[in-house]
Amino acid sequence: MVAWIQRFWLIVAVVVLVACSSGAVPLRETQVVDGLEITLDTPNRPRMNTAVDFIVLLRDAQGNPVDDANVYLDLDMPAMPMGVTRPVALPDGPGRYWARTAYTMEGLWEITVVVERSSMTYRAMFHRDVLQ
Repeated sequence: MVAWIQRFWLIVAVVVLVACSSGAVPLRETQVVDGLEITLDTPNRPRMNTAVDFIVLLRDAQGNPVDDANVYLDLDMPAMPMGVTRPVALPDGPGRYWARTAYTMEGLWEITVVVERSSMTYRAMFHRDVLQ
């Protein structure tokens, strides 16, 4: 009986670990555009029609957080053009901006992070493969 209970809890633990790791691991990519470091954090394996958090981190050439920017995302699917989704990223801490939206189709998406600061506009493009 004890061995059966131990096996049961082992199976429960494995199921929980697999469920928690199905896309919850963030994918972090960074690009430097004209001295501005733009980092995008998203789930590693996003799913369609599910809310997705986008975290944008901004640092200047000296590594200091950038807090005085307007940030939005342009999400587009080149293989199936259907218009651009454009969520605005809100300030969420020093050099950190947050947006949430959902992918509407599976496939390869282009995410352009657009940063407007002073009289400059910076653009960094990232790609994500969305699962059904």
